[in-house]
Amino acid sequence: MPPDKLGRFMMSPEFLERAKAAVARAVRDLEFRGIQPVYLDRKAGRIVGGGDDASGTNDSCDGRRTPDILKGQDQIRGAGE
Repeated sequence: MPPDKLGRFMMSPEFLERAKAAVARAVRDLEFRGIQPVYLDRKAGRIVGGGDDASGTNDSCDGRRTPDILKGQDQIRGAGE
C-alpha cells in the first residue's frame, strides 16, 4: 500500500472504528484470563484502572516509571544533557 494511501486510511473513521474494536477485543481477552488492564491517562499523567495499586508508581521497577516519548521525555535518563 502506498504511503499516501496508508496515511489517508489511518486518518479515516473506518480505521478508528477498527482500532477501537481491536482494543475492546484485547481488553475482553485480558479480563477473561483474569488480568485487569490498566491505562495511562495522558491528560492527567496518571495510571488508571487495575485497582488501588494504580497510583502512578511502579513498585516492580523500584519506583522508576517508563518515560513518555510522546511528551518528549528521553528514554535514557540524562540523555541529551
